[in-house]
Amino acid sequence: MNQSTKWVIGLIVLVALIIGHFWVNGPKSPAPTETATAPVTEPIKIGFIGPLTGDASSIGAINKAAAEVAVEEVNAAGGVNGRPIEMIYEDGQCNAKTATNAANKLINVDKVPAIIGGFCSTETAAFGPMAMQNKVVAFSYGSSAPSLSKLGQYFFRSYPSDAFQGKFAAEYAYNTMGARKVAIVYHISEWGTGIKEVFEARFKELGGEVLSSEGTPQESRDYRTIMSKVKGLAVDLIYMPAYTDGSIVALKQAQELGIKTKFLGADAWSDPKMQREVSGKGDFIFTAPMDVSPEDFRQKIEAKTGGKDVPVGTSNAYDNVKMLTEVMKKVGTDTSKIEQELRQIKYDGVSGHIEFDANGDVTAANYSVSRIQDGTAVKIE
Repeated sequence: MNQSTKWVIGLIVLVALIIGHFWVNGPKSPAPTETATAPVTEPIKIGFIGPLTGDASSIGAINKAAAEVAVEEVNAAGGVNGRPIEMIYEDGQCNAKTATNAANKLINVDKVPAIIGGFCSTETAAFGPMAMQNKVVAFSYGSSAPSLSKLGQYFFRSYPSDAFQGKFAAEYAYNTMGARKVAIVYHISEWGTGIKEVFEARFKELGGEVLSSEGTPQESRDYRTIMSKVKGLAVDLIYMPAYTDGSIVALKQAQELGIKTKFLGADAWSDPKMQREVSGKGDFIFTAPMDVSPEDFRQKIEAKTGGKDVPVGTSNAYDNVKMLTEVMKKVGTDTSKIEQELRQIKYDGVSGHIEFDANGDVTAANYSVSRIQDGTAVKIE
């Protein structure tokens, strides 16, 4: 055997020994103390439900813009302990079935710990029980039906209950407007029915009379029969808690029938679309939570939307995102801990001072009164 042959055989044996060693022992893993833990940077998903199309969509689109501004600001400041917020926006259409489907996706597919929404009480009442069952925080920025106060442990709203607004409207109608006899036309929904009941009870307590109380489905577009009946009554005022699209039709039909009686509406009439559509067709005033949002906030929203409208729920949607993310910085995404922390919060936001009672309701509310004229709303008190 020559020298080169011996060298080749030796090399083969050496390679075989090396392969055998790694086959038996494998590559060495770093000791546990040497393993670096990579920071968690994946997004925290949060749901949003509101009327992005359909009834009240001109409000919902601006509420969504406010949430987007808040998310942009949170993420620009480092997110939640280094994790960005990913808001998943779903259309609730101010409709029970659509909102339920939206929440089902957010809860069971996207696995969100919290939903900012809904705006309409119809939306929140529909998906709320599912959220409660799955221990998902439902944090409304616009739902005001009194019945929602009993929804459950994980329900909160920065927007006041109509237990406040219905009472305020009745007292304003009786004490300020001097109304003694009223007719009520309302949408049969969590919101419309709820505020109507509070108004009616308080108005009667004050000594007023309710000569007629007629409810109609939210999707109704023919109010001639109801308005004809109301026209035949000697009432001082028509109280009408109804959503945007139905109200537009009803008030136009009231004008066609020659009704000159004043109408008093509720916060759904804050919708810029409605104000443009019915302006000049009658004397329409409405109550709504007082807007205390600062001018710099309004400028942010106007820059985001390219318009001048900052309707109800806008500052609340912004504040809800900010409050929820502040809480998550303290306790993470455990919904039980989020719920406990929200109950302790004392927050000064663009919508005002916020504290929650045992039902997740804000503890105080102030209201303003506006008249619809020249295509917009002008405060009168």
